[in-house]
Amino acid sequence: MSNADLPSNAVQLQYATISGTKNECYTGLSKREYFAGLAMQGLLSNPEAGVDEAPNDAAEYAVKQADALLKELEK
Repeated sequence: MSNADLPSNAVQLQYATISGTKNECYTGLSKREYFAGLAMQGLLSNPEAGVDEAPNDAAEYAVKQADALLKELEK
């Protein structure tokens, strides 16, 4: 699992199957989703950003910003 796919808030569930195999899963937003949401929030708070005319462009830009942040954090 890449860093981008890890949860933004550490909530880990562990459970055992009938066969005794231990499994784990995470709940909530991934770091990528969380960072993209923060970037989108910043874009939407700026009335001069022009996101009203091109909301898909704003969403793509927010995801690109999240990916850039995750790449920088990997260093």
